[in-house]
Amino acid sequence: MTGPDEYVEVFKPTSGRFLGVVGLLVCAGVVAIGLLDRDSGIGVTSIALAVLVGVLVHGSMLKPVVRATDDELEMVNLFETVRLPLAGVETVAVRQVLAVLVGDKRYVSPAVGRTFRQALRKPRSTRELAMTPVPGEGLVAEEGMNYADFVEDRLRELAAQARSRHRVKLGSSEQAALAAQVVRRPALVQIGLTVLAGAVVVLSLLLG
Repeated sequence: MTGPDEYVEVFKPTSGRFLGVVGLLVCAGVVAIGLLDRDSGIGVTSIALAVLVGVLVHGSMLKPVVRATDDELEMVNLFETVRLPLAGVETVAVRQVLAVLVGDKRYVSPAVGRTFRQALRKPRSTRELAMTPVPGEGLVAEEGMNYADFVEDRLRELAAQARSRHRVKLGSSEQAALAAQVVRRPALVQIGLTVLAGAVVVLSLLLG
């Protein structure tokens, strides 16, 4: 299991944090009142629904993160964590979500994205980039640079470095073979809570 010291880059989420915290606090408040105050009028269905919404809010707004070691890209999402070999990354694009292509499969993360308006802008190949190379640190974002642009370029740089270390050419059969090293680990706690809370809501509605 990868430790915090092994990550060479951790990309901060670009949106949804404030709303996620507010939503989670509201859901927690509903559950607390429902459990502690029997006269509140908040029944089992409402408590289960608050748990379900809270789990989904946490998983979609607060949990997602993208981070990289020297050789792997880790994407923590709502219901799973995906680990990708950086040398196997063929393309990287940040639209409304981050999308990475490895082999024939596209892996996405909502942790980094652009607003709808930003996603409609002309392709980056025709935009001026503001990247500064720093010896020993790679690329860093200059003041005023769009963070999504920085993430795109930094991930491409990390992928290129990994390919160079492992002597893997872009588009080669060796790179395609690295798709077999992709690991997808389900978020069992998140999945379990979602299924359980959803089942309680459905049963309560059917029996009520």
